Amino acid sequence: MSYSSKQQGFTLIEMIISIVLLAIVGISISAIIQHSMTLYTDTTTREELLLQGRFVTNRMHKEINDAVPNSVQVNSATHCIEWLPITNTALYEDLPLAPEQANTMRVLPEHSFIQSERVVIMPINAQDLLNDIPTSGLSRVAEVKGNINFTPGDSATMINLKFTQQISFTANSPAHRLFAYQTPVAYCLEGSQLYRYSNYPLSRSELSPVELSIGTKDLMTDNLKSVKFDVDQASLVRNGLVKLQFVFTDNNEDVRLDHDVLITNTP
Repeated sequence: MSYSSKQQGFTLIEMIISIVLLAIVGISISAIIQHSMTLYTDTTTREELLLQGRFVTNRMHKEINDAVPNSVQVNSATHCIEWLPITNTALYEDLPLAPEQANTMRVLPEHSFIQSERVVIMPINAQDLLNDIPTSGLSRVAEVKGNINFTPGDSATMINLKFTQQISFTANSPAHRLFAYQTPVAYCLEGSQLYRYSNYPLSRSELSPVELSIGTKDLMTDNLKSVKFDVDQASLVRNGLVKLQFVFTDNNEDVRLDHDVLITNTP
């Protein structure tokens, strides 16, 4: 009894064709994976830049929204923006309006006053809020003489607000409102980094990182390509508007954020 067997296999041509096909499939899959990785990297970079931008805009929005009216100013040459945060507000009863003078006035504040705080009525110019108070006392700004305790509540009554000198206010607020402030806050772009400056004196000579460095300097974000700040000051018929523009860049990916901040307080 005999058996016969047939052995079958790949020819050289078939093996070459198979290798070529596998190579084509491998290259295609590699290209798809590489493209997917590029898309993932670009998307991740864009999301990270957006997160940085949202953090900065939300922080600045919250701070600028509570700024003293007409206190925001910009130095486009140094890429800086500055404002005066409100530390207290009050309604006043009688005002020593020019040519009258007084070193006290009756007010109903939001909370206690602190020595050396400044108060302003009808602010219209940011630089006037920073300048020294004239020795004549003819001004819209006065300086609080000492700490004044006040407890808010339904039974709260007006208190005497004492100033460091005789003051003759040059304007009256239609709402009989005054704003208190102490030191400014500024944001400046340095290279590709945005810094926040605080606790520097009102007497700075220029809105620039060099002049502000005497205070506290905090890094807020980096990867910035450019910034642009614009200010429309408030008036009796409209609120102030601050326009912020940031362009973030990383890994050849640019993200632009435009944000408007409404200063809800009016003089």
